[in-house]
Amino acid sequence: MKIGKLGYWTRDYLYAIHKQGQDFLFRKPPRHYLDYINEDKSPIVLIPGLFEKWHFLQAIADPLSLKGHPVYVLDHLEYNSKEIPHSAKLVQEFIDAKNLKGVVLITHSKGGLIGKYLVTFYDKNERVKKLITVATPFNGSAITKFFRQKAIKELSPDSDIIKELHKEKEPNRKVTSIYGVFDNHIWPESSCHLEGAENIQVEAHGHHKILNNGRVIDIVMRRVEEIV
Repeated sequence: MKIGKLGYWTRDYLYAIHKQGQDFLFRKPPRHYLDYINEDKSPIVLIPGLFEKWHFLQAIADPLSLKGHPVYVLDHLEYNSKEIPHSAKLVQEFIDAKNLKGVVLITHSKGGLIGKYLVTFYDKNERVKKLITVATPFNGSAITKFFRQKAIKELSPDSDIIKELHKEKEPNRKVTSIYGVFDNHIWPESSCHLEGAENIQVEAHGHHKILNNGRVIDIVMRRVEEIV
């Protein structure tokens, strides 16, 4: 059955509401995130998107955890509405405090911008090996023109942070950017394309629902397992 854009918007927001609801039911991540660990596996740090918590990335994180990767959730990011440089510093401080090495950052939306900012300006000891982003507006999103909130305006194509990150090309070699054919939050979808990175567009519809897409999960799993 063919679904129009309104249908994709509706499905996506229903999925997002479901994930937000999980925050009230399951405050703590599964115990196996840090209990079921293979020392040879890369540590995973989750960075969700704006107004999100770790639950949004759970469909990707769970199978990685069951492969033996330690999966770290940063509660002090709260709903990830802080400014990108500040959040990037919080993540870097967490990685340093845990003495993590060979880190894979798995991110959604704004989380990918936080990840790139971290790799570009804070990761002096190169603890981060790979940055995997899903539906990240590296070139900003035109939808932000309809909002006044500072946390959303930060993702505007004209924002200082987007322009600053756009100038930095070298870190892009560490990035795999995954995005869908339809994204109700990122206008246009091509804004997810990052010069010099590995860019993969998948047959997925919806800014949030893409995180539960089997093709996306498979790509992330393979990219993480390829890291030596």
